[in-house]
Amino acid sequence: MTTALLMTKANVNPFISLLVALVLGGVLGCLNGLLIHYIRLTPFIVTLATGSVFTGIVYVITRGMPIVGIPDSVSIIGQGMLGGVLPYPTIIMFVILILIVLMLKYTTFGRHIYAIGGNEYASSIVGIRVGRVKVMVYTLSGLLASLAGILMVLRLASSQVNIGEDWNMPSITAAVLGGTSMSGGSGNVVGSFIGALLMGVLSNSITLLGISSYWNDIVTGIVILVAVIIDALREKN
Repeated sequence: MTTALLMTKANVNPFISLLVALVLGGVLGCLNGLLIHYIRLTPFIVTLATGSVFTGIVYVITRGMPIVGIPDSVSIIGQGMLGGVLPYPTIIMFVILILIVLMLKYTTFGRHIYAIGGNEYASSIVGIRVGRVKVMVYTLSGLLASLAGILMVLRLASSQVNIGEDWNMPSITAAVLGGTSMSGGSGNVVGSFIGALLMGVLSNSITLLGISSYWNDIVTGIVILVAVIIDALREKN
């Protein structure tokens, strides 16, 4: 929404608008991290609440109406293809996937993330600055969420206010299916990516088989329940 408003209403340079939206996403993610670590609030509740607040702000500003008129100079990023075969958003996705895999595996910051997820108290004892790492993680999360929103706006050449409202549960399901532990400390980005592919295949299969779309939520719920049970049994063993 920020990108679309700046480009269409404020006549800000499209690329500056993209940068502002990315920074804003990082700032909002940082806010979540500060609330979670320094005020000791439950992460799931905080992100759920702030997400609801942010969504409400979008509806208040836009009055629920789509924002159109995205310039072709930037919409090509969401709609264009490399060599007429590979979409630019897909290229961006794989680049980010590789960068995060390398970060988690080969940097101190990445190892600290796993350590804090496994045992936050032990991590603080050995000298890891838990607060700083957690805030940075949430900032990165907000930045990537903002990037996803920008790519969707550029893909559609408009800002649809209700896009992404029902993506929370499939996102969690994809991560759990990919091997991410709900208790923290284990999992990887490649696994989450594979889990997202499985969720996409499952959703498309329901459509192709002519099954009512109402079953999609039921199947998603069953899949995540089974995945969580398997994760709990794995942790117990």
